[in-house]
Amino acid sequence: MGMDVYGLDPQVNTVDDSLFSVYLKYKDADFDDKWKELDKDEDLREKYWEQQRAFENLNPGSYFRNNVWWWRPLWHYVCDVCDDLLTEEDKKGCTDNSGYQINEDKALKIGIRLHSLVMDGSTQEWKEGYDKEVAALPKEPCFRCNGNNHGHTKKKDCHGCDKTGERDNWQASYPFDTENVRDFAKFCVESGGFEVC
Repeated sequence: MGMDVYGLDPQVNTVDDSLFSVYLKYKDADFDDKWKELDKDEDLREKYWEQQRAFENLNPGSYFRNNVWWWRPLWHYVCDVCDDLLTEEDKKGCTDNSGYQINEDKALKIGIRLHSLVMDGSTQEWKEGYDKEVAALPKEPCFRCNGNNHGHTKKKDCHGCDKTGERDNWQASYPFDTENVRDFAKFCVESGGFEVC
């Protein structure tokens, strides 16, 4: 599962739409109609994906994506450092992909704040503290073998935990990275507000 975050009124930095003709033709088309056409023509589909990637790279306010493992620590960080900008409803609303929206003013303020924290080294310090906390978490019993190394059948060694009966704490599955914060900051500044889907 992932969090698709769309700019509500993104800044468009491209000047020549002909470079993105296939992507722009299909991006807002009816979902079923679009994929009916793209699925029957592999070259057209590849051109669509290629142009979409290029468009999003040139227009970072149009779209931002994280899978759930990356999004949760990122949004936790945003809530922590932008506590004075966000309501409790904002904080909760962006924890799932239900279409919650952050307006343009807040998105811009979030982006500027995140950018300044990345630039002054505060985000890296936060990351180092986060990584230390995660590393200090106790191991958990392996969920595949219930901590007994032989799984539910008790017939062979468990490869989910390398035969130890323990695995890293589940929290270790949620990475935090300064570059991800930088990308999200850039998205926020150019998004015109955003919606988490």
